[in-house]
Amino acid sequence: MKRIAFVILLALALALFSCSDADEPSTDAPTDEVSDEKTDKPTEQKTERPTSRPRPTEPALDDDEKEEDDLMKREYIAQNFEDMKCMWLSQFDLSRVYSDGGAQRDESSFRALLSTVLDKVAENGINTVILQVRPNADSMYPSEVYPPSAYVVGSYGKDFDYDAVAIAVELAHERGLSIHAWINPLRAMTDSQITSVQREYAIRKWYGDSALRGKYVVKVGENWYLNPAYSEVRELILDGAREVMQKYDFDGLHMDDYFYPTTDSSFDNAAYMQYLREDGKLSLADFRRDALNKLVGGMYEVVKSIDSEALYGISPAGNYNTVYNSHYADVLTWCAEEGYIDYICPQVYFGLEHSSFDFVSTAEKWQSYIKTDAVKLIIGMSLGKAQSGVDNYAGDGKNEWSEHKDVLKRCLEYTKELDECIGVAYFCYQYFYDPITAEPNAKTQTERDNFVPILKEISWK
Repeated sequence: MKRIAFVILLALALALFSCSDADEPSTDAPTDEVSDEKTDKPTEQKTERPTSRPRPTEPALDDDEKEEDDLMKREYIAQNFEDMKCMWLSQFDLSRVYSDGGAQRDESSFRALLSTVLDKVAENGINTVILQVRPNADSMYPSEVYPPSAYVVGSYGKDFDYDAVAIAVELAHERGLSIHAWINPLRAMTDSQITSVQREYAIRKWYGDSALRGKYVVKVGENWYLNPAYSEVRELILDGAREVMQKYDFDGLHMDDYFYPTTDSSFDNAAYMQYLREDGKLSLADFRRDALNKLVGGMYEVVKSIDSEALYGISPAGNYNTVYNSHYADVLTWCAEEGYIDYICPQVYFGLEHSSFDFVSTAEKWQSYIKTDAVKLIIGMSLGKAQSGVDNYAGDGKNEWSEHKDVLKRCLEYTKELDECIGVAYFCYQYFYDPITAEPNAKTQTERDNFVPILKEISWK
């Protein structure tokens, strides 16, 4: 009681004697630029930005709470590089490495194949791998929160023969590589997949509960998605993040760009109507951004409570207009205020001659959102168009990737001009090598030969 009385008196004193001199939050927002995703001539969208609110501070912990907080921490201290040269290892890269013939590959074979993958990664000057551990509200490792992923065990409903993620962390660190856990926050499974999941998992329970199906999990197209409007759903996602960071010696946590899957109001109508009945004032768009802000801020707190040296970052789509207005990701707040992310890694998968989103202006736009020293920039790039040779949404730059074989080299060199940049990330391994045979990808060979020597030597310090 004495402690409570002291806190109340202190709060009253601060209210009486402190003055409010905080700067007015920035109202800068993504410009109304056309998207090159899905359609050639999309309609322009008006950018909205919610009024920024200060993040709540936690009260001081008592001795018992400090002891509990210390128990969450781990002995391993994350190791990351000043110059981050990253590669995404997706479920599609490693599905054949994890499984064979509809079942988990035998452990010795898996170790051999993954060892080769990581050797090849290191040979190309990469020092950080971003390993997909949760693509569809499932888990690549034995989890108490999410069901075993079909990408590892062959099909939903099966269990693990061994822990492939533990082996991946071990093998990466043996090679001096930093390794980050990559999760997809909201996307779940199809009907046929989710009905095969063991019933003890929350995702299966919610799907089977008529009161929660359509609320906690919502179907868009063929897939179900977690709805972050509910605190119970956000807590499930946070529990998964907490588990993976405590269970393994990951050097960071990485979240990709699958946020809200639709602009349709039916996705979270029940939650929004309840919010309005409780005198909520935000628009639906800002209500969604607020839900994601709570999730992202919570993830940051989870990661730092376990290992203050571990990094937490997000990789949104490169088209910032789509990210803010259609995915409802409040990248402006995340990049401008402390306590959300350590880095932003936009997927700048565009060439230098793209008519709407050329590499240079897009990278500069993302850098302009960073308003705090606590957030850094990593530029995401892809060899996808180097493989296809064409970008159908690039306007006059449609054939840039077939006419030039040094696009990524010039893009990489340009990143040196970005003051906030600390590295790059490449999507993905199969555009470099075949995951099973380790044969080089012939379609991207020349492009890679041009930029890999630069990657090995470049520094952003």
